[in-house]
Formats: sequence, C-alpha cells, structure tokens
Amino acid sequence: MKKIFSFLLLLVIVLSCSKKDEVDLLLINGKIWTGDTDSPWVSWVSIKEGKIVETGNDQNKFKGSSKNTIDLKGRLTLPGFNDSHVHFASAGHLLLNINLLDVNSQESFIQQVKETTKRLPPGSWISRGDWGAYEAWAMGSSGGDTQLRKFQPHRAMIDSVTTQHPVLVTRFDRKVGLANKLALDFLEIESETGILEGSQLEDALKKIPEKSFEQRVAETKRGLEECRMWGVTTVQDMSPLDQVDVYEYLRKNGELTCRINFSPSRLSDYQMMIEKSWVINWTDSENPTPSGDEWISFGTLKTHIDGIMGARSARFYEPYSDNDMENRMWRGSWREFSQDMPSFRNMIQKADSANIQLRIHAIGDEANAIFLDILTMMDERNGKKDRRFRLVHAQVIHPNDFEKFDNRSIIAEVQPYHVTDDMRWMEERIGFERCKGAYAFKTLQDHGCILSFGSDWPGTNASYYPINPLMGLYAAVTRQTIQGEPEQGWFPEQRIGLEESLKAYTWGSAYGAFEEGEKGLLKKGMLADVVVLDTDLFTTVPQEWLST
Repeated sequence: MKKIFSFLLLLVIVLSCSKKDEVDLLLINGKIWTGDTDSPWVSWVSIKEGKIVETGNDQNKFKGSSKNTIDLKGRLTLPGFNDSHVHFASAGHLLLNINLLDVNSQESFIQQVKETTKRLPPGSWISRGDWGAYEAWAMGSSGGDTQLRKFQPHRAMIDSVTTQHPVLVTRFDRKVGLANKLALDFLEIESETGILEGSQLEDALKKIPEKSFEQRVAETKRGLEECRMWGVTTVQDMSPLDQVDVYEYLRKNGELTCRINFSPSRLSDYQMMIEKSWVINWTDSENPTPSGDEWISFGTLKTHIDGIMGARSARFYEPYSDNDMENRMWRGSWREFSQDMPSFRNMIQKADSANIQLRIHAIGDEANAIFLDILTMMDERNGKKDRRFRLVHAQVIHPNDFEKFDNRSIIAEVQPYHVTDDMRWMEERIGFERCKGAYAFKTLQDHGCILSFGSDWPGTNASYYPINPLMGLYAAVTRQTIQGEPEQGWFPEQRIGLEESLKAYTWGSAYGAFEEGEKGLLKKGMLADVVVLDTDLFTTVPQEWLST
C-alpha cells in the first residue's frame, strides 16, 4: 500500500511539474537574433502568458511541453521593432483618407479622389492630401531645379465623382486648397473653380466638422495593420491627447495589436494628462508614480527649440545657402515655446527637477547647440542623473559641438529614412560643408550617444516617411536613395552596421523610454514581441531588404 501511495504521490508531482513547465508557444528551428550580448543567436524560444520563458539552441534543446509549436524553418527572427517617433493619428488619416503627396497631374488627382470615396462612408470629409509635394523638390542628391510645376486642380475634375463626400484638399504648402460642390455649399462659399487661398482657406479648414469617434477608430485600425505588416510591436506616439481614448477602446475590444508609449506634444496636453493621473504632476513634491502598463504607457514631455528644414524654420548659425536676396540673412526661427528662452529654460529645469523625462526637437546646428547648453544647465542645477535626455532628430550638428556629447549618454532619437529622403535637396539648402554634420549617426555613437531609431511616420507635408523599419535599416547601413545612389553612400563615413542598426530599432528605443527591462531583447522574462522575416538580412545585400 505504501508503494502504491508513493507512486501516486510521485505521479501527482510529475503531472504537476509537467503542467507547470508547459508553455503556450514554442518557436523552433529559427535563426533568432536576440540582441542579447550574452547569447546573441539561438534557435528556439519558449513563450508563456506573453513573456519569454527560455531560449536555447541545438546544444541546449527545449525539455518541456508546448500547447503550440511553430517551425520557423530557418527564417531570421528578431525582437519586435520599436519605432521611437510616430504621429499615429496623422498616419491613420493619411492611410484611410487621402494621400496626394505624389500627385501632380489631373489623371492621378482624379484617381486618388475616386479611390478615397470607396474607403470612406458617405458623408465623410475628404481633407488635406498635400498634392504636389514630391514634384516640389528635385529627385537627385544635390538639389537642382525646385520650381513647382503648374498643376492646378479644378472642382470640375472631381464634382461628378464626389457626390456623397465633401472635399477640401490642400497643396503641399497648405497655401492653396480645392473644395468640391458639397464642401462649398457647406461653407457657404461661391467659387467656380473651387480654389481657396489665404484667409478664406484658413477659415474653411477650421469649419470642417470634427471626425466621428468611429472614423478615428477606423483610421487607427488601418494604422495598426501597417504596424503588423512591418513587424512594429511598439510605437512611441505623439498624437493629440484624444488618441489615447481610441487606444483604450481598441484594447477593451481586443483589437490593440501594437504597444503604445504615449507622449504629449503640447504643454496643454501634458497638463490634461496630469489631471487624468497619467503622468507625474511636477508641482507635487511627492511625485506620484505615473500610470500605464505593458500595452499603454506614458512617456516624456516633448517640446521644440526650432522648426524644420523643409520650411526653412530650422535654426542655424549661418543663413541658408539657397536664400533669395530679400531673405539672404534668414537662418531659421524659434518655435512657440522657445521664443522666450528664459521661460523655456525655466520650464525645462522645473520638469527635470521633478524627474520628468524630456525630449526636445532640434534640427539646425544652433538649435542642437542650445540643446546641449540646456543639458549643462540641468546638470548644474539638478545634478547629474539617469535622465536619458532625448535629442529629437539631431539633424545637423556643428563640428565643434560633437565633443560636447561625450560621456553624457544622450538618447539620439533619430530617423534614418530621413537620410534617404532629404539628401536629394539638402546640399542645395545648407551647402556641402554643413551637410558633413547631417544625420551623423556614426559620430554621435562614437561620442557616447545611444541611438534610438524611428520613422517620424507619416512625415511632413513635403514627404511621406514610411513606418517600414527595413527602409530605415537600409538608410542607416547604406546612406543611399532607394535607387541605390550615390554608389558609395552620402557621406559614407556616417554609415553604421546592421547589428548596430537593429539594436537602435529595438533595444535602443526601449532604453530611451525606460522600458529596456521588458522590451528590446529576446531573453527570459521579456515581453514576447517577436518578428519573423522572409529575408535573411545578414546574408543578403541591402537593396533586397526593400522588398522584404
């Protein structure tokens, strides 16, 4: 009887252990890059309750049981991509509404409008679009002819195909708009051509009704589709604050398929987030812990020093190289918050003293120098600490300023695809010498910066920046256009390697958000955010990555 009892007890213990050791999913036979320096390559990963239980290789085989097993068949497998810089609401609008960036002819204009009417329910407004953007700039690597072609749409082109959709679309510079009959009737404007300009256009844009919540949900779901397509498992979003309501709705309904790290892009939004107890109230000396979880977390306070180079509002030490005589001394401007620099610095210092992480947009060389001065001020007033100060874009650095990055562990929140897109006109705009400090990823890395890669999706009113991280990897490794020019790369000394680029798109972005304890690596205890590619990036030429 004792033997039977002992056997039954042993059986219960074995079954209990077996149940405990069972995982939800086992990935096998993969070429798995973990990003973990202690074990960079493995062939299998076990997953339970959304987290990695164990990893191993053929010499250390998985010994438990699994509810589900997927044979990767040797495919390259990576940590999920973490895009450190997106504007999700704008991207959803561009994907579901209308994208006219590459449109500069009557035929393509009509076609895009017709296709948009099929995507949107009757009564929905078709808006923005930004026609003619790509034709506004040269497609070579050194500027060239940047004169606008003379395409001007007319309401007669689209009235017959938009009988159920009001239309008010804009040219890329947002100085000219086109309205169809339904929109003109709604706006109570008489116009034979439908062309609106100046204050009339500004007033009309303000009168477009707010989107319904249902349309915002539809746009976000379309954006999430794009993320899934390209293996992006986390986005760090700077949309308007009401976008969080959409994310919460989708999560409640089991439809949020990408993790969100949300940061306000306006001070007023940050104050509202304080009121919702989403972020620290920096007037409260107790500094309560911010809320958030592994699906929706709340990040930095973002602000700006200058504007953008496309609009000549990025701030430089010297004038733009392509200024006309009337504006020959123009060298950029300050953004709203930084126009009063003493107040701007005081706000930054106060937020930093409350341990709020900061990310600051700086494009021109003078703006980036001011960023460095602000960090020095914070060190002096609040002491050195692990603040992970995020420099957003770091687009052009003066050669004399690189050494100021040394030993400061600045997070360089950069967007490598900008290199591929901007090289076609940047030399014309700021000259060859200043371009030596443009998108200087290698030099920034050599001076101690942590690279955090993102896309700036969907871009500006001058260009579309895809969320596809493979295009970002291509740009960082080659510094070429998608046509493969120039042959050796644009300022090739700033190229970085594939593993360095992957690290920047995974661990680097997680580290920049203080989330490296759960994202960015495939190792025990981390979130099981995994992407499987159909192309081995390590054995193929970069040009092939563009079709991966």
